[in-house]
Order: sequence, then structure tokens, then C-alpha cells
Amino acid sequence: MSKGEEELKKLEKKLSIALSLMVASGHRLPGVRGWELRRRLGKNYPKLIESLNSRLREIGLQVRIVYDQKSEEGDIDRARFYIVLADPLNISDIPTLGYSIDELAVLSATLAYLLTKNEKANYKEIVEMLETKYQKWRVEAILERWVRRGYLVKNDDGTISIGWRTKVEVDKQELLKSFVSITGQDKTDMSLRNEDSDITT
Repeated sequence: MSKGEEELKKLEKKLSIALSLMVASGHRLPGVRGWELRRRLGKNYPKLIESLNSRLREIGLQVRIVYDQKSEEGDIDRARFYIVLADPLNISDIPTLGYSIDELAVLSATLAYLLTKNEKANYKEIVEMLETKYQKWRVEAILERWVRRGYLVKNDDGTISIGWRTKVEVDKQELLKSFVSITGQDKTDMSLRNEDSDITT
């Protein structure tokens, strides 16, 4: 085996290790931290990830790097690496996963609100906002489901924040557009109902 072939074989092995670490994570959350990749692959792991990303894109996937906090941005060793679809999941795609329109509306409104509050707000504040549309028990049940699914995080200090799945799977710009669309449709439906009421009276 030539030196070039040996180097290629080593590269393939490292790419395989990187892929395994991200896909078969033993943590509670999926993905793997940068420092874990560094420990297994060496200090040049970012270049290996770039190479892996190029190959994944050929089959519609990509490596996404997510920072838990804005203060950590730039510290790649503390970031979490995921393998996701190359095209982010639109908020409008979520109903196909078994969620109702009401659940989608609650998530859209909550996330849109959180984005205006630096991704974190008081839980009671969120519930009160949503109570104008749904009963309190319904709001709390839906929020709890999104927490279990990883789209939201309920914190010990009584706040709620954006979860890892939102950061990884949801296109924030698409989310805001979808929220505007949903609220606009609600207003249209209400207007039509009022017109029908006027006609019948």
C-alpha cells in the first residue's frame, strides 16, 4: 500500500469515527461536543468535519454547529455538532410528524415571542399570552409536549426558552413568516365568520 493510500485510509477512518460520534451519541441529547471530536480526531478536527460535510451534502444532509449560549459563539470546542437535513425543517412541515394545527400554532406563537425576548421568557407570561386563544389547561398541555420533544426548555427559574431541536431543525426566518401567515389566516377566518353573522341577522 502506497503512502497516499495509507493517508486516504486514515482519513476515511477518521470520517467514519466523526460520523459515528454524531449519529450514535450516548448522551441524553443527540450530537457531540467539539471537545469530544478533538479528543478522538485531533486538533485538526474542524477540517475533517468540513470534509465530512461535503460528502453528506451529496445525499441531502449536513453537519450543523449549534452553540448553547451566544457567549460561547466562536468557541468551537464547546459547540455541539449535529447531522441534519441540508434544508432546514420548515415550521409548516411539523404537522406531517403528527402534530395538530393548534399545537403548531402554540409552538409558532411561543417561538416567535421568545425570539423577541432573546430566546427566553417567563413561563407564566407565555401561558397568559396564549390563554387569549386557548384554555389554560390546553396551553399547558401543548407546551409540555413541545418541551418533551425538545423544541422548548422549561427552566428551574420559572422561564421557558428555545430548545435544541428548534435551534437545529427550525429555520427561524421561515418560522416568523409562518407565524405571520397563521395569525393572518386567523384574522381572515374571524372576519368571514363576522360577515356570515351579519348576513344571517
